[in-house]
Amino acid sequence: MAKPATRRARIAETFSGYISGEFQLRDLASSVSKVAKSAINEANSLSLEYVEITLERLPKRLDGFKIIHLSDTHHSPQTGLEHIERAVKIANRLKPDICMLTGDYVSHHSEYIAPVAAALARLKAKYGVHACLGNHDHWTDAELVTRLFRGEGINVLINEGFRIETRRGGFWLAGVDDYMVGKTDVPAALLGSYPDEMKLLLAHNPIIFREAARLGVDLTLSGHTHGGQIRMRNTEKNIIPRRRKAGLHKRRNSQVYITRGIGTVVLPVRYKCPPEISLLELKAE
Repeated sequence: MAKPATRRARIAETFSGYISGEFQLRDLASSVSKVAKSAINEANSLSLEYVEITLERLPKRLDGFKIIHLSDTHHSPQTGLEHIERAVKIANRLKPDICMLTGDYVSHHSEYIAPVAAALARLKAKYGVHACLGNHDHWTDAELVTRLFRGEGINVLINEGFRIETRRGGFWLAGVDDYMVGKTDVPAALLGSYPDEMKLLLAHNPIIFREAARLGVDLTLSGHTHGGQIRMRNTEKNIIPRRRKAGLHKRRNSQVYITRGIGTVVLPVRYKCPPEISLLELKAE
């Protein structure tokens, strides 16, 4: 039979263990609460990313040509119009030469298409606002997205392209339909371009980059990945995994820039992956 002093020691040890465990749970709950609050706040923030992109075939006189690239606005109950309008105001203050939009303007509900079309139509650039479609646009109503965007003066490119002509030189601008719905046609988008001119392609899903590089596209602009949306300690291990998550990537003489986008999907949170306004400055070699 254990002595009273020994029993008291065991009771004290057990009680101490309970106290320690309670404090650990409180610490854990506090940490989770802080991360959750940070993730919600981050989803409502905006980060400006300035990137210089050197292109071999960019006309020398177009050196310094500035592009605003926005994507994945996902206007919905979890990504409000105010958030998108703030991005537009910031973009306009940067005085870009041209604005590019790369899809997923809404998430699932067609009643959000008209408001986001009107908001994005307020983008101002000398050479216009140009767009392609994303998978969520198709899953909602691609025909309505296209009609309302074009009605607001936004040039929606669906497996087609044209030549941007400026006093400083020109280049071929093309846009493809979305890969996930099986409607991407890069050759059709490049039809009419000159073999030796610079080609810029809008493609929601960066998975088409390999084909674009093979067909002579100099620069592809994409979204879709949200940069992973939630990044844990190791930046390569994301909750939403993607092969190429964000930023500038190169393959031979071709490059792709993947923006983290403006909105969110699944959950209205971002962690260590803030919404992005991309300011891309093209540089001649």
